[in-house]
Amino acid sequence: MEQLLLKATPRKETGKGPLKSLRNEGKLPGVIYGKDFENTPVFVDYKEFFKIIKKHGETAIIDLEFQGDNIPVMMKEVQKDTLKRAIVHVDFLKISLTEKIEIKLPVVLRGEAEGVKEGGTLQHQLREITAKVLPRDIPEHIEVDINGLHIGDVVTLGDIEIDDKIEVLDSSDEVIVTVLAPMKEEELEEELIVDEHVEEPEVIAKGKEKEEGEEETEEE
Repeated sequence: MEQLLLKATPRKETGKGPLKSLRNEGKLPGVIYGKDFENTPVFVDYKEFFKIIKKHGETAIIDLEFQGDNIPVMMKEVQKDTLKRAIVHVDFLKISLTEKIEIKLPVVLRGEAEGVKEGGTLQHQLREITAKVLPRDIPEHIEVDINGLHIGDVVTLGDIEIDDKIEVLDSSDEVIVTVLAPMKEEELEEELIVDEHVEEPEVIAKGKEKEEGEEETEEE
């Protein structure tokens, strides 16, 4: 895995005002924490961080240059603004490079199934694999070749080759992808009839008061 470097700078001020000012300056607020490491508020360059996450995803292991040390970290949580779709905060978890960590690896399909060309429907069921792996051996994703799949074919977790360095925790019987046969006309008609008789869910009245004790979450 490529070594990824990112400079982190301590930050003393917290609260909405200072955090907004940092973001306006192109900085991304965050925090470093972990075993034998006190929770430390920091900020990193937004563009540099975005380059890493865009190319390597959220499973990337980063070496944070922090106060003269290189600290290996993984991204434990990446908070995003749902409206602006921008990253607003990141939690960095300090890790050991000699201990396996549990992680979710995305499953990526490569190619075009022959069964789809034959009129079938590709169903991607398992989109993440749970595994344990040393930080430097974490792949960006698990790739599954679907080029040779025909209608009726099924690929399970046990059917694909995965590097021995990766300890898969999910069952080998988990279905990753299958190619379904096209639905017959009578099946389509039956499905439409069922849909027409599905009752609409009850709409909760607007203006319902919050339950006692419920509070709004404030930004750091």
